[in-house]
Amino acid sequence: MSTPRLSRSDAPISRRTVLRGVTGAAASISALGASLAQASTGTPGFYVNLNQDRGEVLAYTWYEPWLDEILPMFEEETGIRVNRVGAFSRNDEWWARLQAGEQFDFFMPTADWAERAMKADLLMPLDLDLIPNTENLLEEFQTIESLTQDGEQYAQGFAREIYSLAWNTTAITESPTSWEITWDERHAGEMTLYDQASARVGTTALYLGDDPFNPTMWDEIRDAMLEQHELVDKYWEDYQIGMEMFINEEVVLGQISDGRVRMANGLGAELAYTVPVEGALMGLDTLAITHNAKNVENAHALIDFMQRPEINALQMTIMGYDSVNQAAHESLDPEVEEGFSIPEGAELLLLRDLDPQVRSQMDELWTEVKLS
Repeated sequence: MSTPRLSRSDAPISRRTVLRGVTGAAASISALGASLAQASTGTPGFYVNLNQDRGEVLAYTWYEPWLDEILPMFEEETGIRVNRVGAFSRNDEWWARLQAGEQFDFFMPTADWAERAMKADLLMPLDLDLIPNTENLLEEFQTIESLTQDGEQYAQGFAREIYSLAWNTTAITESPTSWEITWDERHAGEMTLYDQASARVGTTALYLGDDPFNPTMWDEIRDAMLEQHELVDKYWEDYQIGMEMFINEEVVLGQISDGRVRMANGLGAELAYTVPVEGALMGLDTLAITHNAKNVENAHALIDFMQRPEINALQMTIMGYDSVNQAAHESLDPEVEEGFSIPEGAELLLLRDLDPQVRSQMDELWTEVKLS
């Protein structure tokens, strides 16, 4: 199975436009609420739910505040109650609950974990006839090979994040172009990296010219990671903590998601990011339905709602994560859309499920490096 390699040519990120997008989020929410009201009643600013009680959908989602804004809109428009069974901060939390036989309908796994769940028969294939807003997605994300089995799709792409090379533009004035800078002794003690085995081994493999999902240069990767380990101030596992290290200027260089760069800049930081010449790993949040879902039609209705351009655009302006929804990008003000541009010629490799032996070897190597 081939590894998706995606590219997009756009202008560099503008902090000014990102800030404008973030500060405009509240106005966008208000405008969206008004438009939904008018669509349902013909009267701006007043919503009467014309739908009868259509049951519920049990949702298990990420800890993301924008969901608090859009889920009530879904309930009002459809008459479907969204009962949230919790929120997770790591994929292994929902994985454990599904493995234990717990029941919920809708959730938001990353693509690599969704692939693993698909192989373990923990997902229900999507009925795309019930998700007409699939047509809003970028063409390369309308069908994802790694999430397709026997001709059926088991999860749908939503928001992507690049595990990018980021830096403080005040401290580092010349834009780096290679992961090589994360081995530069001049930045010893002022660098942070993602504390995750596949990210560390995979990014190092990219730097060395190896396959990040099936490495062969294990000795070289080990030596490079041990050398780099001596320079790192702290590794981050929680996205918020990684971002705060940059905001508080505890570090000036490292690996962090592009969405967190936008969010940090909206909070006053002076950061930039790039996709190095060697490429970068890319995560993809997906929308999926569990194998034991009871409210299948309602779960599809929620996915379709979340694939609307205006709903995706709210996620982009509130959270700062890039969307794979082309219609959402087109709905943004051009200057706001500029803030989501990807560096020209960027090579992005979509994270995917690993062979169990490779995953185990990565975990063992990363444990060895951290304990060194």
